[in-house]
Amino acid sequence: MHAPITVVLETSTPQGSVGLWSGTWQEMSFFSERSHNCAVFAPLQQLLATLHGKRIETILVGTGPGSYSGTRVGIAVAQGLAIAHCAQLIGLPSILATPMARAEPRCRAIGDARRGDWWWYEIHQGTCSPSPQMGSKEDLLKVLNDSIPTSSLEPIPDDALGIKVAQEIPSSGMLWQAWQALSAEQRDLWSKQIVQPVYLKPPHITQAKPGHPLLRGR
Repeated sequence: MHAPITVVLETSTPQGSVGLWSGTWQEMSFFSERSHNCAVFAPLQQLLATLHGKRIETILVGTGPGSYSGTRVGIAVAQGLAIAHCAQLIGLPSILATPMARAEPRCRAIGDARRGDWWWYEIHQGTCSPSPQMGSKEDLLKVLNDSIPTSSLEPIPDDALGIKVAQEIPSSGMLWQAWQALSAEQRDLWSKQIVQPVYLKPPHITQAKPGHPLLRGR
């Protein structure tokens, strides 16, 4: 009887990776600024070819926050695999798959949410809440007024916050480690979450002015 097979995808940053657990771990990385939809398939196909038709039981995918298009592509590929193999699909925040999150009992991940806002997660014992906290730069600086190790998935210029923030890259291997380290109860909670990108805020929509052709007749 073969070991339960899990495919892991992490595409929330330009440096993406795919992994496969089938009793042993295999991982392949790729780099793509804007074309994860193309770059992810070659390494994924190479890994799947080693299964020789064996069924995949679980698909684990990083949900960000990170590259909006990259994360969406990873989730879409994961959904397709889950349908094709009748596999369980599980999403886990990509910020749990960094070296800092794996090594520190308590740390923080932050990022620029654009339009003057910032996001942050408190990571404790390898897990976090499903959604980040949000606030202004001033709100974040108040949070950062402590000694908790802090990192970001994207480069943050030193002058943006007045402090140096380490950049860390998540990987499929560390996402797999993060999943393995969770308790049965924590796994159950994450398994029940809807698999979708971590949305920081709703899209910015410009409202049409009164008298605009689109509003006539209303």
